[in-house]
Amino acid sequence: MASGQALIDLCKTHLIETMRELPECAPGGPGLGQKALEDAAGFALNLPEYDGYFTWSLLVALTVDARVEAIQPGKRNKKYRLVA
Repeated sequence: MASGQALIDLCKTHLIETMRELPECAPGGPGLGQKALEDAAGFALNLPEYDGYFTWSLLVALTVDARVEAIQPGKRNKKYRLVA
């Protein structure tokens, strides 16, 4: 059985691989929002009012790991792209 951390690392890797396939997420690109990335990665949990927290948490962790850059075009709705 895989540990929790191993599963989290697997999900992070899946999200990075998904982003690599999306031209908007290339380093220097315009980025994509959390919902678009969630849909592309197949991470929707179908939990009204709570959907998105899982993907958001992964994106924040990847930002802390300096693998993903969060772009704030305004006060809300960050977009994310890969770090060069």
